Amino acid sequence: MREITLADLARQLEGELEGDGTVVVSGVGPLHAAGPREVSFLSNPRYRKSMETTKAAGVIVSHGTVAEGINLIRVGDPHLGYARVMEIFFGQDYVSTGISPQASVHPDASVGADPSIHPFAVLCENARLGDRVTLMPGVYVGPGAVVGNDSVIHPNVVLEREVQVGKRTIIHAGTVIGSDGYGFAKEGEKHYKITHAGTVRVGDDVEIGANCTVDRSVMGETVIGDGSKLDNLIHMAHNVKIGRNCLILGQVGISGSTTLGDRVVMAGQSGVVGHAMIGDDTVIASKTAVFKGLPAGSQVAGIPAMEMGQWRRLMVHLGKLDTLNRRVRTLEREIVNITEKEGEEGK
Repeated sequence: MREITLADLARQLEGELEGDGTVVVSGVGPLHAAGPREVSFLSNPRYRKSMETTKAAGVIVSHGTVAEGINLIRVGDPHLGYARVMEIFFGQDYVSTGISPQASVHPDASVGADPSIHPFAVLCENARLGDRVTLMPGVYVGPGAVVGNDSVIHPNVVLEREVQVGKRTIIHAGTVIGSDGYGFAKEGEKHYKITHAGTVRVGDDVEIGANCTVDRSVMGETVIGDGSKLDNLIHMAHNVKIGRNCLILGQVGISGSTTLGDRVVMAGQSGVVGHAMIGDDTVIASKTAVFKGLPAGSQVAGIPAMEMGQWRRLMVHLGKLDTLNRRVRTLEREIVNITEKEGEEGK
């Protein structure tokens, strides 16, 4: 168990300590449950009330947070501070385990320095691993596939032929990179399979969640740009190109030949049709269906996708439809009554 004083922790976080720097902490906990030897953090104002009752030894906060009787570490971004303190306490230094005798490594495969290749991993002909690469049990690295330095490939991941994975990239269990895309040509009543001769290129510092599928291109490359993070259960079709530092959340589907710019956010269960161009810094809300391209900086929601403010107003009106329907029916009955009465008086 690692122990560190609040003063040392503040220095490592490049923060400002307010309180007793000699207090020793040995872990991290949420505000409502942290103990007297744990540090916590406040980044969401909705948890501000918990500051009054927390037993944490210290709390990571923003520079503008006001609190009394609590040891504070002030940083520019408390959520980032939390991420860094988790690494300080729970991060693990890389230790090479070598190549397991139960792994299958082709004589023409290339393995860099200090590998960790676990039992039942498979490296095919001309596969290449950089330095300090981890292949967990059951990983398949196909012919000509490349994995860059310091990357970690979790159990039962499949990297098909000639797939390229960059440096410091993490791919979680069950994901398949480089499967054939869904491409067929009509042949009478049948469907003729289109050969997918391209590949997939995954950039540096990418993380791909569990049970994702990234299809190889028909020609050229399917691309995931540097620094992008993919959640679990995502499907990227053939020839899709994702820019740098994008966030793609669970159960998203991206149809073939669509391009996402840099820093695009796609929330859970959203989707984009094929051949669309999505501009930089676009935000696509949960369950949104995008049927055409979007300019940079767009914020959209709904089916079909519309400007987020418009969608919110529409949802407000939608919630009033039942009341409006009852009012219309009441008015219709009143009009009928008035009409019938006028008809009787006119006789």
